[in-house]
Amino acid sequence: MRVSVLVNSKAGSVNAELIEAKVREALFRCDLRFCRPSTMTEMFDFVQEEQAKKTDYFIICGGDGTINVAIQAIMKYQNGAQIPPIAIVRSGTANDLAHEIGVSTRIDTAVRNIFEGVVKNIDVIEVSSGEQVAYMLTNGGLGLPAKAAELANKFRSHLQTLANCPKSAKAYRFLAQKSYHAVKKMGPSVYSMMTAEAIRTWNPEGWGLEIEIPGKVNVETSSPIVLINNQQKIGSSFVPAPFTSNTDGTVNLLLSETNSIPGHTLAAYHLRRGSVEKSPVFKSFELKEFRLKSQNPQRALTFFGDGEILLRDVQEITVRCLHHGLPVMVRQ
Repeated sequence: MRVSVLVNSKAGSVNAELIEAKVREALFRCDLRFCRPSTMTEMFDFVQEEQAKKTDYFIICGGDGTINVAIQAIMKYQNGAQIPPIAIVRSGTANDLAHEIGVSTRIDTAVRNIFEGVVKNIDVIEVSSGEQVAYMLTNGGLGLPAKAAELANKFRSHLQTLANCPKSAKAYRFLAQKSYHAVKKMGPSVYSMMTAEAIRTWNPEGWGLEIEIPGKVNVETSSPIVLINNQQKIGSSFVPAPFTSNTDGTVNLLLSETNSIPGHTLAAYHLRRGSVEKSPVFKSFELKEFRLKSQNPQRALTFFGDGEILLRDVQEITVRCLHHGLPVMVRQ
């Protein structure tokens, strides 16, 4: 049995050697092929080669961002063939998908899902603009959520750069390194911190969207919180779609009709409490497909999904649910 293992050695607090050793121990009878890609190209090449050699399973070791990058490659090189089932080792900052499908925190238990688990086919959300196409599995969005995700990613990247900069004073590198590890230990909580900063710095001028829903009247909105949800939770903190499933063939679209910092903050509070259905500021839709268009050519759209920026500076985005588009291994 051929098993292809992707390890993101930069995810969370990963010890790549420990992960590889535990995978080898748990799957010692398998033909294991490991890759620790340092670039996107390396990952894409590995995925393409393994799919061409008809690997039986992919194991992805990392957080939602790692899984997202791997999924871009897997979906790109699908070419109409059946996608090998995916097993997940949760070792990232945010592990929303792993938590949603019940993946164990134990590496050996997680990888043995390929023997002791069953295949669960989950929906994949395709987002596209022109010739740009990307995929997501958990939650994404525009406006304040995208800004918060971008701030979190820039903050972590800046600390990592400072920690590794040979020109910086040793004391600064030490402080940056400690701060970087502290942020990683915060896990999804870093997004809560960045949400507050996104609200504080949000500029509503020129922000407006037209939402085209097939078979229905178009919706116009100036909602600063636009969330696209394929599962109930974002991290362990926010519950934007308490009734959404990643297997029902639809994607949840959530809008908040707020227009002030206190209003945005109250909306974030309801998202944190999982009480969006009790707040009149939210509008929720369950859809198979829709299109988001900026009403202002000077205000382009940036879309994040699975914690990563997937599309940037575009005028319109088509969102489509690919029903049961990805097989993942889970425990019964």
